[in-house]
Amino acid sequence: MASYCAACGGALGTALYLNSKVKGMNPLYARLVPFAAVCGANFINIPMMRSNEIINGTPVFTPDGQRVGDSKVAALTGILLVCISRVGMALPGMTMVPIITNTAIKKKMFSPTSLAIVPFQLALVCLCVTFATPLCCAFFEQKANISINRLEGNLKEKAKQLSPKTDTVYYNKGL
Repeated sequence: MASYCAACGGALGTALYLNSKVKGMNPLYARLVPFAAVCGANFINIPMMRSNEIINGTPVFTPDGQRVGDSKVAALTGILLVCISRVGMALPGMTMVPIITNTAIKKKMFSPTSLAIVPFQLALVCLCVTFATPLCCAFFEQKANISINRLEGNLKEKAKQLSPKTDTVYYNKGL
């Protein structure tokens, strides 16, 4: 609940701040404010939801599946990759739709106050989500790897003992 509230607060703060800055600018900038708010919310919510991993680390394994231990470095790397993929999921629907809508209004396909624009935007969002979600989930492998040299000292030594010929270990980055 705390991460949800923090993410909502962060998104709201981002949106209010950016809305105050884009007044009087091209209307397209105002249409892109929600995307910035969603990005901010993702970078707040995901680390908070996975704070246990940040504190305790995430399990890392040798290529043959032997558990090396829990790495905070791998946890932070995995969380960053998830944040990036979540931003990628939001990118097409929250940037392309406003740009296409803005172009359609300029070309007089729709009036800015017309209700006919709603199904048009809904169809565009559905199309974007249909492709962006699976693509961005697959953007980074679920079973991610990390160089042994980037691990914490004790894990580095243990990984070298368990698998002397290996220079990488694996962890589940999450979704």
